[in-house]
Amino acid sequence: MAIKITGLTAGYGREPVLKEINTWVSQGRICGLLGHNGSGKTTLMNCINAIIKPDRGRITVMGKDVNRLSRVQVAQLISVVPQSSYSVFAFPVLDIVLMGSAARLKAWASPGKSERQKAYKVMAEVGISELASAQYNKLSGGQQQMVLLARALYQDTPLMLLDEPNSHLDFCNQHRMMELMKQVVKQRGVTALITLHDPNLALYYCDEIIILKQGRVVIQGLTEKIMKDTHLR
Repeated sequence: MAIKITGLTAGYGREPVLKEINTWVSQGRICGLLGHNGSGKTTLMNCINAIIKPDRGRITVMGKDVNRLSRVQVAQLISVVPQSSYSVFAFPVLDIVLMGSAARLKAWASPGKSERQKAYKVMAEVGISELASAQYNKLSGGQQQMVLLARALYQDTPLMLLDEPNSHLDFCNQHRMMELMKQVVKQRGVTALITLHDPNLALYYCDEIIILKQGRVVIQGLTEKIMKDTHLR
């Protein structure tokens, strides 16, 4: 089991966003996380990534309690593709991707030749090789999203969290990203938890589904059993 969540209650103030969540994600699968805006999807992602400390409950990733790990240890287990990421500085795309090596480099060390070669290889996989020297903060939202995916793949962790990764992508790139994730999960044996709004993408690409409503898990299981009209309503 890649993720196991038991009795999770968490939020940002007195009123919890997530209420007594009990759920799991199988290893080596793509799991789609669905729900209305405000249902708690991003909050759940932040809890799994140990950005938010829960009021109650426990989260384990690959058998390790994430709230007992350092940030470096968390980054060795989990990579994240956020909804968006703004940079004031004009970093080249290659440097943004290379930032994914921070968790495996020693203090004050810089990525060497092998790390740069690996970064170029990942960018080629994602289809953004031509953007290597472009300034990240001058790219379109969709291009930035593909760069963030490349960084997460380059980070090379057993768990990937993707929070609405298709929000800025056109139709072709939405399917390109999901197809790439399907290949990565199959070839590397990683686990991917992806928040989605499009049930068609979830049905076509996800192995498992978790549906949230008002901070609680409504239902979860294999995609073919969950993606039915009654559950989606």
